[in-house]
Amino acid sequence: MRKTPPELPTILIFATGGTIGMHDVGGGLEPDPAFLEILEERADRVASRFGFRARVNQLQPAIDSANADEETAPKIARALRARVGAMRASGVVVTHGTDTLAYTASRLAFELAGLGVPVVVTGSQFAHGARPTDAFDNLQLAIRAVTQANPSAPVAVAFGGKILPAVRVTKSDAEALTAFRAERELGAAPRGLPGSPEDAPLVRADHARVTAIRFTPGLAAADLLALSSTGAAAMVLECYGAGNAPMSKPGMKDALRAISDRMPVVAITQCALGSVDTDRYAVGRQLAAAGVIAGADLTVEASIAKLGYLLDRGFTTEEIAHLMPMNLIGECVEPARRTAAARAGSAGD
Repeated sequence: MRKTPPELPTILIFATGGTIGMHDVGGGLEPDPAFLEILEERADRVASRFGFRARVNQLQPAIDSANADEETAPKIARALRARVGAMRASGVVVTHGTDTLAYTASRLAFELAGLGVPVVVTGSQFAHGARPTDAFDNLQLAIRAVTQANPSAPVAVAFGGKILPAVRVTKSDAEALTAFRAERELGAAPRGLPGSPEDAPLVRADHARVTAIRFTPGLAAADLLALSSTGAAAMVLECYGAGNAPMSKPGMKDALRAISDRMPVVAITQCALGSVDTDRYAVGRQLAAAGVIAGADLTVEASIAKLGYLLDRGFTTEEIAHLMPMNLIGECVEPARRTAAARAGSAGD
């Protein structure tokens, strides 16, 4: 009696839009209606090399990633949870536009913690039909990463020959094939989320909108107040250096205090490396005295993702102040651990 060959484990390829799925028919890049069929054929061919099969689903409607908003990443996460369960998928590859890929990947890292299968996000700088294109190199890299990853591996980004941690990644180049970087390593010994996504359901009818503003020499207190009056639920301040802000500017202290009384306000550094330490300088201490929360060494993408995730699950400003500098899923190095590591390094010199 002839035996039926066992069915190969499935990798879900979830297409959300972006340059990877576009083509140019003479009027500039636009979505290619044939892309999903092409994607499934190419993905299945690659997956079969590793003993898997690929199945393609699409976000409805697909988006230009520049139009992503606070609803986008949670919507993708809900769709993935449902499909992974229904398909019994062994891994997930998400294709996404590069403009906001780092923001979506960071939020997915929180939303999909504990999913039980590896998730890798990818995209391309050039459309799949362009010559040359990085689309299929990145797709192959992502599929290979998913097939080799531990089921509990954190969400990652596959791009330009590198596998990068989603909660540390940022887009650094608008043109190069190596468009993304992760200057900071994953924080060691993460504590885990305060309740898994299933245990901590949404408490909001809509998703929290988190805004960010970068301190520059021309920024005034009125600019912060104006941004805070748009209905946002939280604010991220991209500060100078170790968490410094122009606190002597007219009305700045009062503005920050007034905003902090209404919503969580988190300070991160503009620098590619390093961390916020509001005790280091007098202006930093004034920032903390105004109620601003120190965001350790979070990237802007991860700080927005973390704030949105916590707000959507009903955490209070006081609870968020405790959790933001805490390493939950590798998104930051906690100040105490960073200090201890620095001291250990100095002792070894």
